[in-house]
Amino acid sequence: MINKMSNINIGPVRAFNIMKEVYGGFDKVGATKVNFKNFKKELNLLFGEFDAEMFVMRLMRKKEFLPNFSCEYKTTDEGVLKCIFWADEDMKRNYYMFGDVISFDATYKRNKYNMMFVPFTGIDNHNRNVTLGAAILGSETAEMYSWLLKSIKNAYGYAPPVIVTDQVPAMKRAIADVWPESRYRLCMWHVMDKLTTKVGVALCSNTDFRKRLSTVVWTDSLLFEAFETEWAAILNDFGLIDHEWLTYIYGLRESWIPAYYREEEMSGLMRTSSRSESKNHCFGKISNPKCTLVEFLSHFDTDIEAQRHEHRKNDHDTRYTNPTLESGVMIREEDVTVKCNCNRFEQFGLLCSHIFCVLRILDVREFPKQYILRRWTCEAVQNSSPGPFLRMVEIQIVVRRLTVVLVRLVMQLRML
Repeated sequence: MINKMSNINIGPVRAFNIMKEVYGGFDKVGATKVNFKNFKKELNLLFGEFDAEMFVMRLMRKKEFLPNFSCEYKTTDEGVLKCIFWADEDMKRNYYMFGDVISFDATYKRNKYNMMFVPFTGIDNHNRNVTLGAAILGSETAEMYSWLLKSIKNAYGYAPPVIVTDQVPAMKRAIADVWPESRYRLCMWHVMDKLTTKVGVALCSNTDFRKRLSTVVWTDSLLFEAFETEWAAILNDFGLIDHEWLTYIYGLRESWIPAYYREEEMSGLMRTSSRSESKNHCFGKISNPKCTLVEFLSHFDTDIEAQRHEHRKNDHDTRYTNPTLESGVMIREEDVTVKCNCNRFEQFGLLCSHIFCVLRILDVREFPKQYILRRWTCEAVQNSSPGPFLRMVEIQIVVRRLTVVLVRLVMQLRML
């Protein structure tokens, strides 16, 4: 019972109090609070001596007995664990469907060895976080990140089209070397979080500078020309035209400002790595900095189990509830080709409420199949081997791109 409760971050004292309530009194537990604490201490001492070995052995046994389970690790010449990556079959299946944009944050340390836990996070068909894989790293070097990215590519077969993370130079170099086909996105939150430090407290607190800048940064409704005009005006109004840091981040604008990827296939996903950070927060609630690696793996498995239960519940709820639609477009009635200036379909892969309103007014009885993307359907991930999905995903990407091109051409011809 003590060991099972530790899987959800319940310590020996709380475990004792829970068992006291369950059995009806202190005298009915069969042990004292001190006995509970001593048992847990002895268990940790046992784990401490063989912790990394037991941790690796447990994952490698999963690789041996579970279908399509991947695990790779690396040690020093002395046998000390340097890094490890793992992903099970469900994570891979989710990656094939929801891995169009992934985010990860390697700044999270939740074990007694101060190693970094790195969850890879995507967005499922319910717009919820889904863990696509995990790793533990001993350091943040380009060599370490390169090893990790190679392990991911070996496990899944291909790199994600877009990866969102914070400004880590070693990570940027590793992506360029190992995943040259992927587009590297900077986390907007991490960039803007430095604003006060770089520009000054007085300017950010006593003027509307931060508010005006946030208005043009945190929006995907502006075209890039409008963004550049507004950015220049703000810097001019506050005498910041020659500010070194603002000039630097402006030079990186195509990597973090939404105005520069309004037409990209992002599936409505992360402009920031906050998805990873919020996932880290969830893991943090069932873990603590004194965790052994074996304990941490138990906590991780517990959270993944809860995550998958929630996904099944969302699938069920989606099948038996109807969405509330609001009014809001241009449409070619002959072949039901639609286009809205809000660009929701181009960015999210979902038609906006404005288009739904027009379709309803025109009494369109059959929903245009070219606008139904598998990744958002209830049947996005099936309980089967992910292998067959590979070809399907490739075909779907091509179809979607052709659809977007067709919409643009039709609208251009109509304007002519």
